[in-house]
Amino acid sequence: TVMAVKSSVWAIPLLILLFSVSFMHLFSCPFTKVEESFNLQAAHDLLYHRFDLDKYDHHEFPGVVPRTFIGPLAISTVCSPVVFLSSLLQLPKFHAQLIVRASLGVFVVAALWYMQKEVRRQFGSTVSFLFCLTCTSQFHLNFYSTRTLPNVFALPLVLVAFTSWMANKHGRFISVSAFVIIVFRSELCILSGLMLLISLQRRKIGLLGLLYYAIPAGILSLAATVAVDSFFWRRLVWPEGEVLWYNTVLNKSSNWGISPFLWYFYSALPRGLGCSLLLVPFGLLDRRMKLLLIPTVGFILVYSLLPHKELRFIIYTFPVFNLVAARGCSFILSNYQKSWLYKLGSAVVVAQLLANLAYSSLCLFVSHHNYPGGQAMRELHQLVPEQRDVFVHIDTFAAETGVTRFLEQNSNWRYDKREDVSFASPEMKMYSHLVMEFNDTKIKMLQDSHRPLTFIQGYSKLVFSWFPPVRVRLDRKTVLLERRT
Repeated sequence: TVMAVKSSVWAIPLLILLFSVSFMHLFSCPFTKVEESFNLQAAHDLLYHRFDLDKYDHHEFPGVVPRTFIGPLAISTVCSPVVFLSSLLQLPKFHAQLIVRASLGVFVVAALWYMQKEVRRQFGSTVSFLFCLTCTSQFHLNFYSTRTLPNVFALPLVLVAFTSWMANKHGRFISVSAFVIIVFRSELCILSGLMLLISLQRRKIGLLGLLYYAIPAGILSLAATVAVDSFFWRRLVWPEGEVLWYNTVLNKSSNWGISPFLWYFYSALPRGLGCSLLLVPFGLLDRRMKLLLIPTVGFILVYSLLPHKELRFIIYTFPVFNLVAARGCSFILSNYQKSWLYKLGSAVVVAQLLANLAYSSLCLFVSHHNYPGGQAMRELHQLVPEQRDVFVHIDTFAAETGVTRFLEQNSNWRYDKREDVSFASPEMKMYSHLVMEFNDTKIKMLQDSHRPLTFIQGYSKLVFSWFPPVRVRLDRKTVLLERRT
């Protein structure tokens, strides 16, 4: 009872902590990269253009493969009242981008909280408390929690499915898994498939029960994505089906770079989990944890066969590893009185959380300086009087490092992202301003028509020395040019 009282006392502060850390990452890095652009531009168009489909960004910049509109549609619906309020208060349009991303963060944190409740039910309040602390101490989980990537749209649903599987609620597990596989990320069939095999092998569900849930959920999910996306793409399309074909059958994803087979294990997991990875083996002393890790590690192993690898592709596994690490921490802490070894272990438990925090702070500082395109657009709106007649060209580098439609804050200005215009062409003279990558040669080519207004610095590299042990070196990354008058 004392423990139950303690856990209810800690519940609200823990939930506030989860939200605060997620939003701290959002406000430190308010801009986005090119991978997030489809879902973010789609959310922008749904909020501002609604049924005027001709103005939608994806007709002009469709991307390599079509993506689903279901994620942006859900998020735009949830945050439209807040966006409407912000426009009534005449706040800059950029605030809407933060609102859209924050609402995605709310879904991710809510799913982590749902998982935490099941952890508390099965493993006790100490493990759930340590699980929340471990999640908040890590950089990548919190950094990605508000980024509009297909993986992050899938993340809350995967956590709900995994938690339902832990709780033996197989109907919910199968239905949610079917939806997330068909709509958002087809490769999650590996993770769900392994979890299902374990349930079938342990007689938790029969084959008929599986089909009873899987067939209707599969048909409804496919119907939903084909109906919604065919409307927005103006052709019959199942986006995730095309993505699957492109990545696996055509193996075109390797065009974006390939990594060795074990890359997830020696690079992505240590960076994603930080020092908590060291405590995962201690968590395995509880036999129940092995059952949770088998499908998780199995998923990473099978998915490693695909040559193109990115950390975010396995982000769904981080909370599961955190749970096992938290069980390891609680095992060490609960034996604190037994010997000096456990006392040393308890100090390690505290130290690894602090080390994670230090690593996260460094990553957050670096990331803050990693969006020179977005910073340049913000500078443009601050430096140029809003009543001026402005026609701005945004080059590819700036568009990939933070510029989105939400940053087009002045409805009287014209913004152009054309990629077919050369810096040497006389056409450049028609632009009053240029937001472009810092390049001495290009600036010299344009010196007769445009002069630099301001330079934006961005992350260059880490410099190691005695004190401070790590320094972040910044270099000029983008430049804002103004036409000579």
